[in-house]
Amino acid sequence: MMLRRVLSVLAFTLISVSVFSQGYNVGIRAGLGQTKFSSPTEEGESFGLTGGFHFGINFQWNFNDFIGVRSEVLYNQMGSSYELQSDKGFYVFEPELSSFGNITIIDETNINLDHSNAYIQLPQTFHVTLSKKFEVFAGGYIGFLISPVATGSILFGGESAEKEHSFRQGLNFQYASDDEQTAFDLFNRPNPLNNILIRADGIDVSLKEFENSYDLFGFNIQDSKFLSIDYGLIFGTSYYLNNGLYLMGRAEIGLRDITRNAADFTFTDVTSDQGPVFTNDVDKNFGLYLSLGFRF
Repeated sequence: MMLRRVLSVLAFTLISVSVFSQGYNVGIRAGLGQTKFSSPTEEGESFGLTGGFHFGINFQWNFNDFIGVRSEVLYNQMGSSYELQSDKGFYVFEPELSSFGNITIIDETNINLDHSNAYIQLPQTFHVTLSKKFEVFAGGYIGFLISPVATGSILFGGESAEKEHSFRQGLNFQYASDDEQTAFDLFNRPNPLNNILIRADGIDVSLKEFENSYDLFGFNIQDSKFLSIDYGLIFGTSYYLNNGLYLMGRAEIGLRDITRNAADFTFTDVTSDQGPVFTNDVDKNFGLYLSLGFRF
């Protein structure tokens, strides 16, 4: 329903502008951003800002010398850093001998991930000129996800050599393209020949390499952890260095939950059958951007 309203507003704006506009400008802009996921957290969890870049073209229709509306086509990197530091984290190990059943161990868990999600965005903003140098604007955007990735590491069991189940591994998640046969599923792990063997509770267990894989937690491998469409609000200001060159500062506030419910789980609890405990959190994008642009 919300998406339908946003699309209706954009369509109405374009039709109105085409009828009543007095002139137009074409422009380009590029710049850097700091973004994060606005998400609820449990003890030991945190989301932080991460960097990205954006570039694109824009078309502005002017009602008069003071008011106009701008449409853009923009490539934009959004994302967030994620950190978990907990002494109540868990890991489900798969024994080499299936007769033992999976082994769940609760221990110190440190996870660091840096998400970078690339979108093609279609922003639509109303611009008001305050003076020769300054203008303000506000509006909305719709974004189409084209490349969701994350990199980082996990340390389980701490640095102590006395714990035979301790390990550290790198994470490289290609959410949209990882293959089902190589995907790392914490609760239903495949058993390839190149698994690493360690011991947990005195039993040999297999540990899959994390490279080129990501956690599925119960949803289809062909579905990304992240939803393909995002939308939200925009507001900001521009300072014109001359008639064409300008600096822009803007904020974007996402309105849609960008993750699937099947991906919203806690790292610090499991069900009685060693499955994930889902939380159905609402995760939204938030970003601050600085751009350098030019209008022709």
